[in-house]
Amino acid sequence: MAAMTEAHDGWVNFEPSVHVEDVPPAGSGAFSLFSARGPAIPLATWTPPPAPKRGRVQPAMVGLQHGVGAKVKGRLAELGHPVPDDWVAVQDYAKKGLVVAVPPAADHAEVVRWLLRAAALLTPMPLTGWRMAVYGRPR
Repeated sequence: MAAMTEAHDGWVNFEPSVHVEDVPPAGSGAFSLFSARGPAIPLATWTPPPAPKRGRVQPAMVGLQHGVGAKVKGRLAELGHPVPDDWVAVQDYAKKGLVVAVPPAADHAEVVRWLLRAAALLTPMPLTGWRMAVYGRPR
């Protein structure tokens, strides 16, 4: 993550692992396209800050696609895991998910801990582990 931050390139996806028999069946038919909810198993993503523009440092971003419904930022706070005070929620929709701007100086380990805990709280079935996919290659 430090190398990606330095290169301003790439992203990392984190997905909870669950037993396949615990996953609810996906919606079927044409009407599933119009569902107001995201995926049953959350997908958490971290992206590094883009290159500074006109000398202005940009934030890193974290995102959570989930099937919980609208206003997940409030739900996470109710569960005792609020978005940190110096982070800014820029999107909180049922289908598109929660997107949060993270200060560029935020500790990567703390960001990952927050993101994994949030995804675990939004996973409606028992977790068996995590999958991580790293995209992009630092220059």
